[in-house]
Amino acid sequence: MSGTAGLWDGVLWLTCSLLYVRSVSRFLGRHLSGGRREERIFGLLFFCGCLLRKIWMTGGVPYILYAACGHVLLGIFAMVVFGGEKAKRLLAAVFAVVMTELIWNFGESFFSCGALLLIRVAKSNGQTTVSIGSWTGRILTIMTYGVGIWAVSRLSEALELVFTGKRESWYFCLSLPLMFMVFVIDLVNWAASNGIMVQDWRRFGLYENQLFSHGAMCIFTGLSMAASGFFVFGMDRIWREEQEREQYQAQVAYYKMLEEQYGRIERLRHDMKNHMLALENLARNQQWQQAVEYLREMTEMGGVGTGDEATGSLVMDALLYHKRQQAVEMNIRWQCDVKVPKDCPVKEIDLCIIAGNILDNALEACAKLHKREETFIQVYMGMVKKCLFLEVRNSMAEKETGGGIKSAGDIGGKLKNGRGSKREESVKISKNPKNGESRKENFPRHGLGLRNIRSAAEKYNGAVRVEAENGIFTISVLLPLYWEEDRKR
Repeated sequence: MSGTAGLWDGVLWLTCSLLYVRSVSRFLGRHLSGGRREERIFGLLFFCGCLLRKIWMTGGVPYILYAACGHVLLGIFAMVVFGGEKAKRLLAAVFAVVMTELIWNFGESFFSCGALLLIRVAKSNGQTTVSIGSWTGRILTIMTYGVGIWAVSRLSEALELVFTGKRESWYFCLSLPLMFMVFVIDLVNWAASNGIMVQDWRRFGLYENQLFSHGAMCIFTGLSMAASGFFVFGMDRIWREEQEREQYQAQVAYYKMLEEQYGRIERLRHDMKNHMLALENLARNQQWQQAVEYLREMTEMGGVGTGDEATGSLVMDALLYHKRQQAVEMNIRWQCDVKVPKDCPVKEIDLCIIAGNILDNALEACAKLHKREETFIQVYMGMVKKCLFLEVRNSMAEKETGGGIKSAGDIGGKLKNGRGSKREESVKISKNPKNGESRKENFPRHGLGLRNIRSAAEKYNGAVRVEAENGIFTISVLLPLYWEEDRKR
């Protein structure tokens, strides 16, 4: 009988471990740079590590050392197999440990309390000795693993924003308190397994002590899960509010820049009569060199260089002028073709948010390249059928190419049927039938403002697509301009 029970326990452990390893692999693959291949490699390595650790445990290894070994293995394999920032990989590994440990402890204690109460109620012969049998324990193990695996998959979606667009220092700072929580969880588990959390046997029986132990663990893990959730999502909310505040300050700076630029033009226009008289006198005396120099000084005074973009929007003019100046200072080749349609329903502040964040990311990506490498930024904006289409292409470091990202919608679905121009065809994007989101392998999570770009585009039922290939990063934004008319009908 003992051999059969051992076989059942072994099969149960293997099945639950395989499902657990798969859920952790999917979680890490979702938030770190890597595809299915990296997920399979990590899963194989981690499962082999868990199997060796299980065999090692038979030698009477202390629980603290056994648990720490599992955590270290998960962290090492995650750091080695997946790509991305080191702090981000560390945070993802710590998250996987914290989630599973807390959920398993809570689930095991909660289900055990329920089982003890049900067994006690079912006792009709007055027995006071109530304990969980082997088969009941196996059922509780299946339920505990099932809840843990389900919770990891659900929380993986909720943590999408936490792992997007943060600085490496932010990931590291978030990891430290969670690592300390892992240590506390292991310490509490060790205390529970050694009877430290059990009341005095002379006052209470086995049943009461079991209820107390599992109930205390249930309360502790429940409070720990609440504290972890408040900490993680609170930090993420503070980060997003800070980014929104910085974004607002940037828009204020753009408007101030616009006001200053057109103030110079107004002063130039006010003195135009005197300037024309001076130029006329120079021309009459055939002082051509002095006339050219005088015109150059007028151009600098008005801030209207020969490369200035005339987009049809004063805000976009000022923004592109400012970004072009930065590109010139960084020796970045700048190409711009931007036309904002008349009476465009898209607010200028939203255009500024979208274009400003995209160009900031492009400048940052070009700055990371070696100075001897040629860098470029190409900007296009114009009408595609009844949509405003913005596309920016820029140089990038090929080593930054990483995992996938989701679009804000299906760009191809926004266009009318039929073949359009080459530019129209270039914005088409495939759609995932499962979740309505497009994905593309091997491109970077580019810049901190991508969330702001998506948010601004969604106001107009728009779509965002990003793509990285052969050292070129491309981001496309499509904003339907007919949706206002449709809403009025």
